Amino acid sequence: MRLLAITALVVCCAACAAPRAARVLTPTERERAASSLVILDGTTGERIDLDEAARRAARSDVVLLGEYHDNPDAHALQQALYARLLEREPRTALCLEMLERHEQPIVDAWVRGEITTDQLIDRTGSRTWSGQPNGWLAFYQPCLDLARATGASIVAANAPRQYVSRANKEGYDGLRALPADERALFDLPIAPDVGAYRHRLAELMQDMRGSDAAVPDDQVDRMLRSQRVWDATMGASVARALGSSPRAVLLVGCFHSDFLGGTALEVMARRPGTSVFVVAITQDTADGLAPTDRGRGDLVVQVGDGLGLD
Repeated sequence: MRLLAITALVVCCAACAAPRAARVLTPTERERAASSLVILDGTTGERIDLDEAARRAARSDVVLLGEYHDNPDAHALQQALYARLLEREPRTALCLEMLERHEQPIVDAWVRGEITTDQLIDRTGSRTWSGQPNGWLAFYQPCLDLARATGASIVAANAPRQYVSRANKEGYDGLRALPADERALFDLPIAPDVGAYRHRLAELMQDMRGSDAAVPDDQVDRMLRSQRVWDATMGASVARALGSSPRAVLLVGCFHSDFLGGTALEVMARRPGTSVFVVAITQDTADGLAPTDRGRGDLVVQVGDGLGLD
């Protein structure tokens, strides 16, 4: 499974101890699942429906569709929203955290029909990306199929894992010294290092340790370097996609996008004036918007434990 340690931390937002279903939904099942979710305005707590959510998202240049990687309801929501955005603008680019830049030629070959879907999945090592044997086909392939059907660009947005690991262990100077062909596979952060983002990461790491003791600063700083390489690379990939597409959607783990997180900041730093719309998800099923979810995104969607599709 192509997940790094920090991805496991991001997944922890979903209390990932519970197994998740990975079943390919029919369009009718997808609509039913997504429409049943509670969708709230992230500031006022007003409840809206799926069509209104799509209308609001369509006003922005970039839409960050947050996810818990193993939550079927979150993926049903992504698929339903992306389908609606394509109806409004068929050239809405699909960018994915789940695919790395060196895999773009494989994606392009699939788009041209030169390889099968199974070959795409196997050559990118994606079949169990979310931890389930059928995870890619159930969770991500439907969006790729939608994009290819309308001719929208599909972007392998993330940095290869070896460079993220080097950022953690060596810092950024070692990455800066790499040859140009390798440097093209990742970006380094240019957005301000917002202290609140680091604080959220430290809390997340502490929760994963199951201890009241604070995580040592050097460990947080190392993990933050990795996190920011992901953010910078995905943010730069999205910004570049806007050069040829009027709108871009990014499928991304919730930590990267929640509370206007690092990925959003990197998009805006690279393309000033770009409007970014964040669809956040939460397992909170409170009546209305929980105080801890206020400001998490432009929209906050209650996906629960994601077992409603079993």
